[in-house]
Amino acid sequence: MIVTDKLKTDDPRLVEAEMLARKIIMTQPNNPDALNGLGLILMEKADYASAEGYFSQALNREPERRDFSSNLLRALSEAARTAVEAGSLQTAMDCLQKSLLIDPQRAETVCQIAFVLSSFDQHADALEMADKAVSMTSHHAHAHDVRGLALLGSDKINDAVAAFRKALEIDSNFVSAHANLGIALLARGDHRDALKHLQRALQLEPENAIACNNLGLVLADMAKFVEAEAALRQAVATAPEFAEAHFNLSRVLLMQGKYLEGWQENEWRWKCRSFPSTRREFPYPTLGTERAAGKTVLVWSEQGIGDEIMFANPVPDLIAEGASVIIECGDRLVDVFGRSFPRATVVARTDPPNPLIEQAGIDYQTPMGSLCVRYRESKTAFEASEGQYLYADPTRQSDLAHRYHELGPGPLVGICWRSGNPIAGGDRSAPLDLWGAILTQAPCRFISLQYGEVAEDISDIKKRLGVDIHVDGIVNPLKNANDWFAQIGTMDLVISIDNSTIQVSGSQGVPTWTLLSYLPEWRFGMSGSGHDWHPSIRVYRQPSPGDWRAVFDGVGADFAEWHAGFQEEGARL
Repeated sequence: MIVTDKLKTDDPRLVEAEMLARKIIMTQPNNPDALNGLGLILMEKADYASAEGYFSQALNREPERRDFSSNLLRALSEAARTAVEAGSLQTAMDCLQKSLLIDPQRAETVCQIAFVLSSFDQHADALEMADKAVSMTSHHAHAHDVRGLALLGSDKINDAVAAFRKALEIDSNFVSAHANLGIALLARGDHRDALKHLQRALQLEPENAIACNNLGLVLADMAKFVEAEAALRQAVATAPEFAEAHFNLSRVLLMQGKYLEGWQENEWRWKCRSFPSTRREFPYPTLGTERAAGKTVLVWSEQGIGDEIMFANPVPDLIAEGASVIIECGDRLVDVFGRSFPRATVVARTDPPNPLIEQAGIDYQTPMGSLCVRYRESKTAFEASEGQYLYADPTRQSDLAHRYHELGPGPLVGICWRSGNPIAGGDRSAPLDLWGAILTQAPCRFISLQYGEVAEDISDIKKRLGVDIHVDGIVNPLKNANDWFAQIGTMDLVISIDNSTIQVSGSQGVPTWTLLSYLPEWRFGMSGSGHDWHPSIRVYRQPSPGDWRAVFDGVGADFAEWHAGFQEEGARL
């Protein structure tokens, strides 16, 4: 009754074997070999829960049969794996706890528990289980591998690298350790060594989807996007349901301006466990390619406030198509969106949702970012969109302009130099002591658009250059978006690193110079001085990693020219 060849689930031989096994069990319900055989058939069909039941029955009949217990443990392991893929931590853990009841000393089960916990970002608990596995059998490559994953998830990069290397000392051909070491070395910025281990993993197992995905990430971080795309395509071809690989592929495609396919791949974001936004579970069909004219469409925002602002870019297209639009967004943006989209109904994101949504008779719903599949499928589509789509409160903007006039003569220039991004913030930030060529132009009124604590930075610049940078204590972007938009709307020019400031200025059509690190976010592409999302933005790129001085050489010269032109224009007026 044991099925030894891998058969398709609809293969006649598999169907016939299952029918025979069930027929035997009907007449001999206590036949352990028939129960075990049916379990093996169900394993072939990936029905692990049912297989587990039959293996359990077989083992109950003959507890001494090692093959029965081995098959049961395998079924539980596979059931746990599929539960992880489905996003169910509890189901996975239930399966693995059953495994421990069968064999409490099975280190492989403890390793899998550690892996599952890491998969759901429970890294401290994962490390505890990995340490337990190592204590059970220190000469076990998998134990050190899962220990490395737990350490990597805890941002203990060097310790993670050491754990993966220990796994490879035990088994130099352990594919998982090579693949994981590659991503740990990427986190440390060691691209060459990362490539070596990922290429070795793929030599050993050419269709390992995780190794392909990790290779794609390393190549993308090296700005080798054609090669990264190829690696990620191999990952999704090998594992079509590998959501993270699809999502990573989307970023690489978008970086290259391959918008249509990039947005389509980006739809996998909702299946990624680490995606930093929660999908809103509304009981309405999702808007696809259907005609929106005459329909009521709920558009709900996603991710951070900068993303909300940027992804509002195609909302005017949906309204122009003839849809009745309801927008659900973060509470800070309700007034801004309401003023900017007067033909739409705008409500704050709440739980439970605002009753106006249910009362509106919604035909379709869509995440805001998914509108790009419909309306931003090419560079041409971006070029055809309007430059300004969000508007500040004119009264508030006028009040701020009057206040800033009292600061003295010269243009109003808003500056922002520091990113609060916990991952990429260090690379994106351009220290204020590099801004001398800009800040020494006079007369000029410099306004800090930097959120967070800035007193020390501004005091240091005052001492070093004698330059005053005005901080408006009344404007707090973290609390009041109306003031934020009005403040930025008064600027003659904004000069900023890549953060949400440029989304506010670009969405209002304010002239903006954006200072980019060598490897910027996907939304900027890898070349050019323009920005598809916002025509008012000019981009200044690092020519090599970390080279801000070259950026400021160019920005300083351009700013001197811009400042002279502004002064001449003012004199003529």
